[in-house]
This record gives sequence, C-alpha cells and structure tokens, in this order.
Amino acid sequence: MRYPTTILGGLLLATMFVLPGGQRPPWSIACESGDVLFLNQSHGSTAGPFGCTIVMAHRDGLVLAGNNEDRDNIETIMNLVPATEKYFGRIVFGYADSPFQGGMNDQGLFIDANAVRSTGWKPDTGKETYSWMLMMTLLATCASCEDVKAFFERYNIPALDLARFPVADRSGASMVVEYAHGQVQFVVSDQWYQIATNFIMSNVTEGNMPCWRYRAADSMLAGAKNLSVDLIRNILEATHQEGRALTVYSNIYDLKQGIVYLFNLRDFRNVVVLNLCEELKKGERRVDVPSLFAKNSDSTPKHQ
Repeated sequence: MRYPTTILGGLLLATMFVLPGGQRPPWSIACESGDVLFLNQSHGSTAGPFGCTIVMAHRDGLVLAGNNEDRDNIETIMNLVPATEKYFGRIVFGYADSPFQGGMNDQGLFIDANAVRSTGWKPDTGKETYSWMLMMTLLATCASCEDVKAFFERYNIPALDLARFPVADRSGASMVVEYAHGQVQFVVSDQWYQIATNFIMSNVTEGNMPCWRYRAADSMLAGAKNLSVDLIRNILEATHQEGRALTVYSNIYDLKQGIVYLFNLRDFRNVVVLNLCEELKKGERRVDVPSLFAKNSDSTPKHQ
C-alpha cells in the first residue's frame, strides 16, 4: 500500500478514533501510536493510486501470502506483540510515521491493505462505527477470514472509503474486503490463488483488470505447476516498483508454519527468516527493518 507524505494531492486517512462507546482499546492491542494511513490519488490521472501488490495462495499443502509495500519512505519498522489472555500474538510491519500496515498473528491470519480512490463509502445507520487501530484490532482478535468478515459485518469501517483489505488464514481461505455498489463486498476467488492491487474488483467488468501488476502476477500464478516460497518471491520481484513509489519492503508469510520471509528495498537475494513463535517469546518490541539486514548487500541469506 502506498502512503506518500509529501506529494501534492495526498489524502490523509487517520484511523485514530475511539471504540464504540468512546473507549480506547487496551495497550495490548494498540501497542504504540495510532494507525495512520497516508493514501495518495494521482493528480490528474485516472489510473488510481500506486500501491502494493498482494498475493494469497493455497496449494501443495502450503498456504502463503506475499506483499510488496510501496512508498516514498524507507524508514520501515517491525512490531512484535506477544499474546495475552484476551489477544493473539502478532507481527505487524509499517513505517516510523505509520507503524501498523499489515502482518500476521499466531493463529495464522494475514491481513494487509491496498489504497484505492474514494469508493463513496457511507455508514450503515444500523451499525456502530469502528475506526481506531483497525489492523492491530483485527490481528489481536480474529483467527480466521470468517472472524474478519463478522467484524466488518458488525461495524462501520470508514477506512473502506480509501482502502480495501486482503485477508487470508491458515486453512487456505482468502478474501478481499472492499466497498462497492453501496455496500461492503467480500470478494473471493474460484482459483487456488487471489491477487489484490489498487482497484475495486467488484467494479471490474468482462475481466479487464486495470493494473499491470495484477496481470503480471496472474500470468505467473496461472502458469505455475506448484506453489512455493520461490514462486511468490519471483512474483514480488516481477511486480516491484521503482521511482517515486518504490517498493521499500516485501514479505512472504507461511500461514501454517508461522514463518515470515522478509526482504528489504527490492533486494530479493537477501532474506531474513523469522519464526513468529520464537520472536514473540522475546517480548514486545519495535525493530527497524534495515537493522535486520547485513550492511553489505550480498547473496547470503541472514536468518534470525
């Protein structure tokens, strides 16, 4: 997802509101500062926002989710929050100025977001509104796609005006939550994979996907005989971005094993492999992503 901070025409979507009833969520959900999403709409363009590429796939006994995060800010961070009696443990990636963009919890649930042009979202008068710490709350309280669906069915989520939310769980289920045609849509795929970029799938007609990154990922997945971490890495490399909206970090999540493969600044040769269970045992903390990688760029993987 792309969140530029300096471009003229950038829109600020701040999801730092309160819970229904005026209560803030506990520290164990919130971790640190508010979840602020910087969404850009290209000035004078009909192409929509630039942004991340997300793929979710289940095959050959594997359930994988991969994402490229594209922005003009390379100050990337990793947040780790261990489980408590009430909340699931989780790993969440983001930026120094916008810390909670997407991640995975210890139940094997993955969630991220794509920036989109305004969907015309309007609240349902029969629902309470929930806008505060959306990503952290979903990862702290939901174990499956069905749990996330129930959450979106229960609450009004203003972030749906400028974003859509790809979700996958360790069972192999996946969906993208978006707003179109006056209501919340839960888009699922009839393939063994699902792709999400920066357009509203519910508005697509005749299969005309208006994004080269979507088409490139679809071609590679459709032609693949097997699912593997290498396949997802190759897709992320093929769809990475340069220039103003460069890909600043990439992840591949193994949702069954609780493993995260982390890549920094479009270097797909150098990988940091994180075991979520082991990382959570080290306690709650925030880590600068670049510090996890060797200073010299080489082809030797670094494992944690």
